[in-house]
Amino acid sequence: MLQIFAARYLLPITAPLIEDGALAVEGEKIVAVGSQAELLARYPEAPLTDFGAAVLLPPFANAHTHLELSLYPRWRQHYLGAEAHPTSFVDWILQLIRVKRQLEPELYREAITAGIRLSLAAGTGAVGDILSWWPAQDAHESSPLLGRLFFETLGHDPERCRRQLSQISERLIAGTVGRLSLGISPHAPYTLSRAHLRTTLEHCRQQSHPWSLHLAESLDEVTFLEESRGALAERLYPAVGWQDLLPPPARRRPFPYLWDQNPGEGGLLVHGVQINAAEIAELAARGNTVVLCPRSNATLGVGLPPLAAYLQVGVPLAFGTDSLASNKSLSLWDEIAFVAACYGEAVSPETLLQLATQGGAKALGLGETMGALSTGFGAHFQILKPTLLPEKDRLLSFLCQSGRSAEVTALYLDGVERLQNAQTPSIIPAP
Repeated sequence: MLQIFAARYLLPITAPLIEDGALAVEGEKIVAVGSQAELLARYPEAPLTDFGAAVLLPPFANAHTHLELSLYPRWRQHYLGAEAHPTSFVDWILQLIRVKRQLEPELYREAITAGIRLSLAAGTGAVGDILSWWPAQDAHESSPLLGRLFFETLGHDPERCRRQLSQISERLIAGTVGRLSLGISPHAPYTLSRAHLRTTLEHCRQQSHPWSLHLAESLDEVTFLEESRGALAERLYPAVGWQDLLPPPARRRPFPYLWDQNPGEGGLLVHGVQINAAEIAELAARGNTVVLCPRSNATLGVGLPPLAAYLQVGVPLAFGTDSLASNKSLSLWDEIAFVAACYGEAVSPETLLQLATQGGAKALGLGETMGALSTGFGAHFQILKPTLLPEKDRLLSFLCQSGRSAEVTALYLDGVERLQNAQTPSIIPAP
């Protein structure tokens, strides 16, 4: 059945804003985009859902998150106490390890379920989710979220690493879990041996598997790779029993170190905070997408990514929230409001909204079906209903201000409303 959905403002992302705009949807696809008057004239028999004083725009695509940590604030308070706030990046990692070691694995399923609900409530329709406890994948089976699920691998022991890669490969045979395609996440250059990182990337390249890697997040990582010393070597490695596996200094910064492993063009590089001008230029030529998580970076005190420099040379970008272990919400509305406040005129509202929608969709392999309101795309959209809508010329900057996340009133994926009867879990926020 063909239906029309209308609102005061319709934001296609790939086309100019439409006042009194509308979508014509048939089944799971958008069949027309235009003004409400135009579409009602073209389809006079179609039922109309008019959202009134609202904004209709594509759902967000959160290109990097760890939904299995969506209950982490609660866990941390229970196991470490309310005052246990990390004082550094490595201190945060060690606290995370301490908490995870005390968890019953089944809690990850509960956390993923909570994270799915939080994501949907914030207008997110797709995720790039990292999973460290692989059996919890079944928590995604009934989720309406699209995107990718990346199975995490890390370690130094050659036999254990080979076993991990073999077991992940078996899981990838299924092709999907729920509505998520599957990939691999080699964790980070400081938690994988060079051999395991190279082998994993080679496997992904040969088998055309998507992959996602934390890279250049902190100065601790830079020091570790260049000199094999610093807090990661001196605190993390002994804490996890790797003190005898400390690699020799690579004498390379994070991005060149990765390129030495011949990663190919695909793959998501998450964070990208510690990067210089020459590396940015080479990155643009190589074509990898960088997923930025600025609120997480700020929380952990590692700096902020050079967003303007990335944009200037055309590096493909997307946004991620990371997890509730290092962020206050899973909302990309909150993320773009933070970026707008931090970067000011260095990045336009149009660009922020494009990265949160089309940029993320492309990063997750959904660029032909999600991220824009366009004929032939999936019937994916969210409805934002503020108390008071601004005039047209102020709308985009208004959308990038704080408070928008609470104004999401509907989310449609494949033409089906996904927030009906949804209950948003109560989560103790991260610091």
